Amino acid sequence: MPMRMFIVPREIYYGWGALEALKGVKGERALIVTGPRLQKVGHVDKVGAMLKENGIETRVFSEVEPEPSKETVVKIATLAQEFQPDLLVGLGGGSNIDAGKAAWAFYENPDLLTMAWSDVRGAMRRVVFRRKARYVAIPTTSGTASEVTSIAVITDKDVYPAVKTALRSAGMVPDMAIVDAELAATMPPHLTADTGFDALTHAVECYVLTPPSDVVDGLAVRATQTVLSWLPKAVADGQDKTAREKMHMASTMAGMAFSNGRLGLVHACGHQLESSTGISHGRSLALLIDYALAYLFPSISARIGELAKALGLDAANDKEAAERLIAWLAQLRKEIGIPSSIKETGIDEAKFMANLDKIAGNAIATGIAPKEMTPEEVKAIYLKAWEGAKVQLP
Repeated sequence: MPMRMFIVPREIYYGWGALEALKGVKGERALIVTGPRLQKVGHVDKVGAMLKENGIETRVFSEVEPEPSKETVVKIATLAQEFQPDLLVGLGGGSNIDAGKAAWAFYENPDLLTMAWSDVRGAMRRVVFRRKARYVAIPTTSGTASEVTSIAVITDKDVYPAVKTALRSAGMVPDMAIVDAELAATMPPHLTADTGFDALTHAVECYVLTPPSDVVDGLAVRATQTVLSWLPKAVADGQDKTAREKMHMASTMAGMAFSNGRLGLVHACGHQLESSTGISHGRSLALLIDYALAYLFPSISARIGELAKALGLDAANDKEAAERLIAWLAQLRKEIGIPSSIKETGIDEAKFMANLDKIAGNAIATGIAPKEMTPEEVKAIYLKAWEGAKVQLP
């Protein structure tokens, strides 16, 4: 096996009430990056109070929107330049934590502020971190795992349809992750379902696309098993403390796996579906994963077979294993209330079809693994997902 690198936050605190770890954080000024909902439920005040107990002056940016835009990132970075924090705290779901991580890169590397957005992605290879600040990530949803990854997904809303771009740098992995399931207990059932399927897709897609690795495979399999057992329970009863803790850790484990492995077709297509329609990230992935796996099956048949075996899905061969895995995904969607087709989400069909060429092109442009695809092949996946067509393995 060739040499590999595995990067995670230096400190990961987890368990019910783990937010208490924030009381041990040192610094002088902290910029809290979050969204308006978390101010309403009191999480921002709680975090701010803990920091102030340590003598840390705080400032709050609470305007992060779902699918954060490059303009939001610039606003946060500009506020940081003014406030000069030595600590950034990303609090919330993936949108909030990603916006904070991207702004952290801009704050540490001000030349990014004057750069065309199309050039920022390539420039991430040379950015540096921690000359000015450290980053603490506190997730309040159980899906994106941005608290442990080297990625920040930001949306360019200046084009139509909007395009999501993944900014990536090994240095962008937060210094500290606080994975406290108590903060996720306020999620409503539909958000629990969508974010849970996001975690599941991270684990499954990472496993089947990443070359065998004892570390990555172990995390991906365990995360998948945990979601299988506990997501329906978390959706059915949001106050089930054990289910919340299991799902919060499943998300983090899946994040550690894919951040050190790879994602591909499902996420490339999912990102562009959500940025163009407003369907949530996790739900977009749930609607597309069956058709992406079927398309990729000839390239990843052995890995699908291995995953199915690890999950206890007995099968005579790799094709039967893939069929059983896809059937399980469909059953899980039904059990947690996720529609079986894009059409059932209620988005405008005429607008979707009119934008389909651009959506497919954007998916290809942002990077599809593990093979090159034509726009027509990508469009075919979207069209099957639109109808909820029966999955056909080649």
